[in-house]
Amino acid sequence: MTEKKEKPAVALFMSADLAGSTAFKSQALGDSDSPKWLEAFEAFFREVPLIMMGQIAAAFIMEEEVPRAGVWKVIGDEIVFMAHPKSSREAQLLTIAFYRTIVNYDRQIFERWPLRIKGCCWAAQVSHRNREIEIPEMLGGDAEQAYVDFLGPDVDAGFRLASCGGRGQVIVSSNLVQLISSLDESEGIRFHYIGRKVLKGVYAGRPYPLFLMSMEDQMPETWEWEPEHDKGLEELRKNNPMEPAAILEMLERIRNYLNRMCHTGIEWLEFQAD
Repeated sequence: MTEKKEKPAVALFMSADLAGSTAFKSQALGDSDSPKWLEAFEAFFREVPLIMMGQIAAAFIMEEEVPRAGVWKVIGDEIVFMAHPKSSREAQLLTIAFYRTIVNYDRQIFERWPLRIKGCCWAAQVSHRNREIEIPEMLGGDAEQAYVDFLGPDVDAGFRLASCGGRGQVIVSSNLVQLISSLDESEGIRFHYIGRKVLKGVYAGRPYPLFLMSMEDQMPETWEWEPEHDKGLEELRKNNPMEPAAILEMLERIRNYLNRMCHTGIEWLEFQAD
């Protein structure tokens, strides 16, 4: 009799997306059978997962366990990683590893090609609100391990949120911002509030709060010749992150309003190990 696996309580998603890829493809067609842009894209899909695994190893070097993480999906020019953190601490360290992956590789790829990357990090509590489903017939699954997908409003919100981040930046979902801001040790993580935006199908049509992440010892590249109307760049250049207490107060007000007035059922992330 096969023992039933325990379902993960939280799924953490981390998206690395190429910015400027469409224009680059059209400008770098070349005359040979192998277009000039192909080398850049092969490097992106090969190197980013390797860098991510290295950053995870570095982030967890003092920890007893390292959570399983890897590429979940490839969607066009986007790599989506997924992990199952068992505690708030693991979620925090995974977020740091992903941030450093984006910031480091953004600089590396720009040295070789006119390309940038951007990141989005979000999480979903696997519960009545978000569900895990297995699709045995999906390519990539096998007899021992079926392909796993996740459905739910918090999963969808991340894909909508990803479009709100700029080049070289990492934008983070409100529930993950709330979780990390509530921890006693920040590990150098800071959040910059850059405004709000209505995301299709998210928060019952109400605006969603937008937060960019930075680290005390590593800021994203804020190129001086980038458009000044980029709100994210403006806030990062100010280097004036929002205080955790103010973040928690804001997000709790938003959640209370949406749950009472719109019956959205928004819940904060919880871990059995905490």
